Amino acid sequence: MRKFCMGALWAVLALSALSSTADAQVQPDVTVLPDVAVQGRATPEAVRDFVDRVAAPSPGRSLAQWRSSICPGVVNLEREAAQAIIDRVSQNASELGLQTGKPGCESNLVVVFAEDGRATAQGLNQANPKLFRQNVTGWDAGRAAFRAFLSDDRPVRWWSLSVPTDPDTGQRAVRAPGDQAGATVDLALALMFDCNSADCPLGAAPMITRRGGAARLNTAVVEALFKVIVIIDMNEIGSVNTTQLADYVSMVSLAQIDASADTAAFDTVLNLFSGGDTAGLTEWDRSYLSALYAPRAQRRSVSAQVEAVAEVMARGEMKARRQP
Repeated sequence: MRKFCMGALWAVLALSALSSTADAQVQPDVTVLPDVAVQGRATPEAVRDFVDRVAAPSPGRSLAQWRSSICPGVVNLEREAAQAIIDRVSQNASELGLQTGKPGCESNLVVVFAEDGRATAQGLNQANPKLFRQNVTGWDAGRAAFRAFLSDDRPVRWWSLSVPTDPDTGQRAVRAPGDQAGATVDLALALMFDCNSADCPLGAAPMITRRGGAARLNTAVVEALFKVIVIIDMNEIGSVNTTQLADYVSMVSLAQIDASADTAAFDTVLNLFSGGDTAGLTEWDRSYLSALYAPRAQRRSVSAQVEAVAEVMARGEMKARRQP
């Protein structure tokens, strides 16, 4: 394997669309494997337990979804295997109704293969801390989670960034560093907030309005993922193929997953590196992702949203039970 070059990797990450750049070996396996047979379907209680364990929204925020086009990129892996991972992740995203970028798009879901995952995460953070954190409260999982991301021994580590947006327009619903300090606003608003309509601080804050009774239940804004970085330690993952890796990456990048969750009691790809025997995304996993991206998953409070995801997931399980 070619020696892992931190400076070269950062240059690739910082520029544009990413592709495989080294010759790390993972067994290519582009064949779609059959579904895992689940012995005994889930009870509603088990479904809620699973959701409570794995769901990891940013503090004080709801569970985030991809709402813009996803562009997967792979760094430091032999080209054929890298393309297999990109294709599989794109396929999984497409099955959820998500859009994927065209060839040459700028990567916003980056999978980095490294000889030392922890050293790579720490080196990238030292090179550019803004790669992982934007210094805006609620855009990531917080300081404690970030310390664990940098320091824990894991075969795979991931970090996601999300932002509140208008579900109808996709407009960002909060200010960000560098936003204009003042802007022109409607005269009535200027009078209401006692500011100059031609240069009002209020103008720098996006305004989101929703109409209709559904707004009483559904949130006026939704959390939208805009960057996910996954780092895979080649010396820790053991013998896996590209289908398994890509499905694991799909699970932790299409949803906000708690890296410390104990999922041993569930049939999930999240057990891939903890003694589980799975060919890829399981019925559990696909059910969870489908429920997360269902319309009912948009609720005002985190607890209501998590409950909605569990209800949708449990309803799907009960429907599957009734099928012969």
